[in-house]
Order: sequence, then C-alpha cells, then structure tokens
Amino acid sequence: MTQDDLGQLAIDDVCEVVSEAIVRRHGKAEPIDADTQMLITGMLDSLTLVNIVAELEKRLGRKLPEDMVVARNFRTPTTLHTAVTAVLAERV
Repeated sequence: MTQDDLGQLAIDDVCEVVSEAIVRRHGKAEPIDADTQMLITGMLDSLTLVNIVAELEKRLGRKLPEDMVVARNFRTPTTLHTAVTAVLAERV
C-alpha cells in the first residue's frame, strides 16, 4: 500500500497486517484469511490489537478513532476491513 492508495484498503492488506502482528507477538501464526476467527481462537491479545491498529494507521496515513477499537470489529479480518472502510468513508 502506498501513499497514493490513501483511503483504499483491500481485505488482503488487513489479512497481512493481522498475520504480521501475530507473528511479531507470538513468533508464528496460522494462515490468516478473510474469514479467520481471530477472537474466539485467542489469536489476539491487547498488545496485538494495538499493533494491528498502529500498522493500519501507518499504512492509511490516518488516525483511526478509538471507538472503532472494540471486540466486534476484530472477530475476523472481514469485520475489521468493514469497520475501517466505514471509518474511511465517513471522512471523505
């Protein structure tokens, strides 16, 4: 994702960010796809969530609102993608 892509976020980008954050925190990760259940499997802890949000903000060049960081938005990469896309649409 480049600066020219600001406001654009593909589901594959979200999967990549999630996977990288899990690897950094736990040393390894199972394959992450759009429908991977992240919360019920225990993949995510609070530090991993913070890292995911920080990386998404870096890639987007925008701060995400704190009220977006709630459990329901981190169930799967798809739910996270949907939440971030909705936030970006509000700012257009």
